[in-house]
Amino acid sequence: MLDYDGTLVPIAATPELAAPDEELLRLLASVAARPRTTLHVVSGRPRTVLTAWLGTLPAALWAEHGAYYRPSPGQPWESCVAVPADWMRGVDQLLEKFATSTPGSLLERKSVSVAWHYRNVQPALAAKRAHALRLELAEATRDQPIETLEGRKVIEVRFRGVSKAIVARHVRAAYGEAATVLAIGDDRTDQELFEALPASSLKVAVGAPARHADCVLRDYTAVRALLRALVTGTPPPRARSDRMRRKET
Repeated sequence: MLDYDGTLVPIAATPELAAPDEELLRLLASVAARPRTTLHVVSGRPRTVLTAWLGTLPAALWAEHGAYYRPSPGQPWESCVAVPADWMRGVDQLLEKFATSTPGSLLERKSVSVAWHYRNVQPALAAKRAHALRLELAEATRDQPIETLEGRKVIEVRFRGVSKAIVARHVRAAYGEAATVLAIGDDRTDQELFEALPASSLKVAVGAPARHADCVLRDYTAVRALLRALVTGTPPPRARSDRMRRKET
């Protein structure tokens, strides 16, 4: 079970710049071809993007943090949660206001969430505007079925009840508690997945230790090295930059 942004590819300046390279596509196809292996890519990306970038892979795809599921190539996307059409109730306008008034920022709209990206905003202004948005969102979303997530230079508002824990519940039901599960991810949404997986799962954080992770890999290059080792059956590289580190407790 693999996250995408920050796990398989580096975090990009804008969302559309994070398309997979040919090396990654070949690697994922090789992982999926391993005996008794089912590959799940679990991303916050919308369905259209995952279909365009990863749609031909022999893998299960999960879009928008588990809100939508595509079992395999050629099969339709399935909705995993009922979301009212008016769930935003004016929050979209608030985010639009911040996007238009903050040079360098942009909105990424999805079916069950809206993300305000500020990676390309001047640092001092970014800190000021992000703080202001947090305050306004806290007031605007009070008593609504909405929650706010913080990522790497992104603030995302999503419908409450949507999380990667949906994927964990599916995996437990489909494969049983005894299945060997490897889950890798780099942010808070992946911690929701880790927490909901069976205790026997190996949960790997990327970049920094995480509360529910068993160990940590430095970055996406170390993740790819680990996946290559799984495919070839050889130990991962021993170089300091690529080795797996046990989580600090």
